[in-house]
Amino acid sequence: MKKDRSNKRGIRYGLFASAIIMSAGVFAVMTYLQKQALSDYEKKEVYVAANDIPRGCVITNENLSEYMVLKSIEAGCVTDRSLTTAGEVCGLSPVYDISAGTILTGSMFTSSTEEMNRMDAPVLAGFRTDDLSRAVSGVLRAGDRIDIYCSDPVSGEGRLLCENVYVESGYDSSGNAVRDPSVAVMFNVYLESEQAESFYEGLMSGSLYVVRRC
Repeated sequence: MKKDRSNKRGIRYGLFASAIIMSAGVFAVMTYLQKQALSDYEKKEVYVAANDIPRGCVITNENLSEYMVLKSIEAGCVTDRSLTTAGEVCGLSPVYDISAGTILTGSMFTSSTEEMNRMDAPVLAGFRTDDLSRAVSGVLRAGDRIDIYCSDPVSGEGRLLCENVYVESGYDSSGNAVRDPSVAVMFNVYLESEQAESFYEGLMSGSLYVVRRC
């Protein structure tokens, strides 16, 4: 009889201990899920594109609010490179078209200074679309990359003169820098100094044409 009572007490203690262990396990799981849920909803303030930002458009203090807005974003969508200070990109331009709503990072922007630093002896050269021997292949705008060709006066065949040339800016007929590529009629480009002579010779002869890279 005493042995039966001892067995029953042992079973009760075992069940009680199991219940405590199960409760602790459930509590641990619930705590983890709660922390995970809170982290999922944690927010961080970063800059996103308020509107589409075209490649080559220079970000300034004047147009900053037009193109960028500070928003609270879920922390899981934010990286170490996400912009938290607008001043980081003032004076810079996108290296490609940026769609509205995109979380912005510094690597999306570049400057003409950086382009010049990649060159050995850069010079700034200019041309008018009317001076080219044929229409520009595609609409040009600041930040574009182009290849410059020279047409043979006899055969008419094109010869590559300069490749991967950086378009510094576009200008309207009055010489004002413009963002709208449809009204730009003049362009400045960065060339290596050794290419400048051939470029202007071709420009004066009316044998130059340019092809925009995609």
